[in-house]
Amino acid sequence: MTHRSVSLFVAAVAAAVSLHVHPATATDLVESRYDVVIAGGTTAALAAAFAAADDGATVALLEPTDWIGGQLTASAVPAVDEAWHKVRANADVHGGGGDAGGEVLLNVSAVARDPRNITPFLRDALLATGNPGQGWVSRFCFEPRPFMERFLIPRERELAGRLTVYRETVVKQVETAGERIDAIIAVARTPIPGVAAAGYDRFPSEDLADWYSPTDSERFAKTVHRFTGAVFIDATEWGEVMALADAPLLQGVEVVDGELATHDTCGQSITYCFVQEMHAAAVADHPAIEDVGNMGLGAYAERPDAWQKIWTYRRIKGDGGEASPGELCLQNWGYDVERDEGGNDYPFAYLFLDADRTAAQRDDWQGGVDVGVLAAAEKRALAWHEWFRNASPDGVDPDQITLNGEVLGTGHGLAKLPYIRDTRRSVGVGGFLLKFEDLIAPVEGGRLTRRTGTEFPDRVALGAYPADIHPLVGCKYPEHVHVNHPTMPFYLPLRALTNDGFANLMVAGKTMAQTFVANSATRLHPIEWSSGVAAGVVAADLAGSGATTAEACDDHERLRQRVARHTPVDWVFPGE
Repeated sequence: MTHRSVSLFVAAVAAAVSLHVHPATATDLVESRYDVVIAGGTTAALAAAFAAADDGATVALLEPTDWIGGQLTASAVPAVDEAWHKVRANADVHGGGGDAGGEVLLNVSAVARDPRNITPFLRDALLATGNPGQGWVSRFCFEPRPFMERFLIPRERELAGRLTVYRETVVKQVETAGERIDAIIAVARTPIPGVAAAGYDRFPSEDLADWYSPTDSERFAKTVHRFTGAVFIDATEWGEVMALADAPLLQGVEVVDGELATHDTCGQSITYCFVQEMHAAAVADHPAIEDVGNMGLGAYAERPDAWQKIWTYRRIKGDGGEASPGELCLQNWGYDVERDEGGNDYPFAYLFLDADRTAAQRDDWQGGVDVGVLAAAEKRALAWHEWFRNASPDGVDPDQITLNGEVLGTGHGLAKLPYIRDTRRSVGVGGFLLKFEDLIAPVEGGRLTRRTGTEFPDRVALGAYPADIHPLVGCKYPEHVHVNHPTMPFYLPLRALTNDGFANLMVAGKTMAQTFVANSATRLHPIEWSSGVAAGVVAADLAGSGATTAEACDDHERLRQRVARHTPVDWVFPGE
């Protein structure tokens, strides 16, 4: 965005302010400067904010909801994904092998879960929380609000002298000058007294335009901020800073892994997660919910215990047995494309606008997403709730099961925002992209050539998870795309946290400089956290030195040591 267009926008806001009669609900323009400004909403964004502030920088975190933590909280995926696989000798030509049959060459799960390989803050918080839901998908299945209140908010308070979190604040415009980001203009909203559920009584598809409007509405009072800083981090779920700055980026699946040509509306499905509660007795007056079709048990359709397995899969409150009264079940169930049925995954359209529609929206930004897809995903989530409760086995009355939005901090019953698996992704300094081949190791003569993915000299963060893709119906992926393909313990290089178009722009989490398939293995909670910590530490260093991200990449060894004070940067193997 040019200086002129920002000035026009600010002038328009100022004019709007002057016309307001009631100062308590006026749209204000607030100028603030920080060393590091993080456009957030993700797990990576919060990790970056904590790390940058802990390393001495003044930090602004722009959080689009009232809950910090991203997929741990607001997107309602509090069943933490950890690597579960082993690499075996029956490797294909791409390396990595399968998870059934053949000699075990490396137990990736054991390496990933070694406490020495996990960022200490996240590790300690998760170990203290445990698995109160006794969900079987993870060692850690828990209610999001207590986790946030017990660990995330206290840490925010500890850093209050340097960290300021602007809740319910969305990115509206980005000001650039040459190869630098100069400012982010953001809209903060405050619910008008009397608005139900603190403004989460309506679905995002209904309120998104209001969130991004700088003008007061019947539901929210607005404040417009202009944030300037030395370094900016795009750790949004939707890649908004890059899209608004017209930065080099990728969206959707590449035609060839590692090259820039993409199918920009062919990506992964999104999911609106929700929580079901089982009551001791039937509950009257269930709301009418529209059937949207294609509902079913998907990959578990042939299992006699399918319903119980799905209920306990991400259970966040329970005693470890079969479904029983008092339990809370978090629903995040996939779609089986071959069977053409499934749960609350929405596989029928891509969330993100294509390049032309994204560019056209920059003058009045509203997230760069297709609101129709959001609405359809919300409708599907509700329909899955209705279908699944009515599919309950003998001994469970469907009317015992209700939506519990209070657990997720909403009045409508779904998560505050959808769970995003892929997004707009950066192109790093020098055109760098983390590729799938960097996450695996070839097998020669029945033996691995190394125990990790590519050992980059500028490695600053760790990751371990298979390539895990939730496809879209009708989206044909190129031959190079691997669904649920094993990987080695891998490294994230500093270059993956940069953008080739702007010398003071960093990225973290799903917005990293990486290919579509690489993203499918890096999008999980511990990896987002690790990448966020590294980005935050490096950003704090750059804010102090005035160096560019390209210069940081040349100074990688010193920065690796600085990052290592906060999170592991080299793999440790069990028994060593």
